[in-house]
Amino acid sequence: MWVKNTKSSSRTVAVVCILITLSLLLIIAGCVDSAQKNPPDVPALTCSVDTGVCPVTIPGSVRIDASPQMYSPTMSSTIGIGLIPNVSGFNPADVQFEWNATYGHFSDWSAPDYTISRLSQPVVNHGEKIYWSFTEEPASPLVPVIITVTARDVQSQKVLAGSRLTLGWKGNFTVVVEKIE
Repeated sequence: MWVKNTKSSSRTVAVVCILITLSLLLIIAGCVDSAQKNPPDVPALTCSVDTGVCPVTIPGSVRIDASPQMYSPTMSSTIGIGLIPNVSGFNPADVQFEWNATYGHFSDWSAPDYTISRLSQPVVNHGEKIYWSFTEEPASPLVPVIITVTARDVQSQKVLAGSRLTLGWKGNFTVVVEKIE
C-alpha cells in the first residue's frame, strides 16, 4: 500500500513540476517581439511590459440570422424568411453586404409603410433586414436553396467575411433552415 502511494505521489509531483515549468516558460516568452519580420499586410505587434498585454487582431465574422426557421408562401404572418447579417470584428457601418440565392427572390418590407418591394440579385445593402421567398414550386425539391452573404469593406472592396445558409425542402411548398455556416 505504501509503495503505491509513493509512486502516485511521485507522479503527481512530476506532473505539477512539468506544469509549473511550462507556465513559467509561457510567462517568460511573453508577447511576440515587435522586431520579428511580419508579412507586408500584418503590422508588427507591440506589447506592454507594464500591463503584460499584447494587442490581438480577431478576424471579422458574419453569420446569417434567419427567422422563421420554417417558411411557406401560404403563411400569413410573414412575407418570407427574414435575413439579417450578425457581425463581429468590424464596424457594420463601414461594410456593404452582398446577398445571393440559388432559387427564389429577395424582398424589402420595412418601415414606414411596409410596402413589399422585390429586390434584384445580387442585393447590396448595409445590413438592413431583407426577406427571402419564392412563388413557384421548385423543379426539384431535392436540391437545397443556398443563400450567401458577403461582407466587403466599403472603401477597399476587400472581402471581410461571409456566411452561407442552406434551406431544405419539406414537400414542394415549404422550406426549412437546415444549416448556417
